[in-house]
Amino acid sequence: MVEDDATYLRRRALQEQVAAQAAVCNSARERHDELAMMYRFRAAMLTTHPSCWTEVLQQPVELA
Repeated sequence: MVEDDATYLRRRALQEQVAAQAAVCNSARERHDELAMMYRFRAAMLTTHPSCWTEVLQQPVELA
């Protein structure tokens, strides 16, 4: 069974997130986090209409 690109990217993001949580050193954890973020971003670009991207940028950001 061939999975579509968005499904593949979401699966890879999850795998990288698990690897980041299991990493024993900060460098490995940071790299896995970066890869997870990249895969999530690419999956979002495939599944979200571009008009939604700008709405996020226009919303005020609340700082804790």
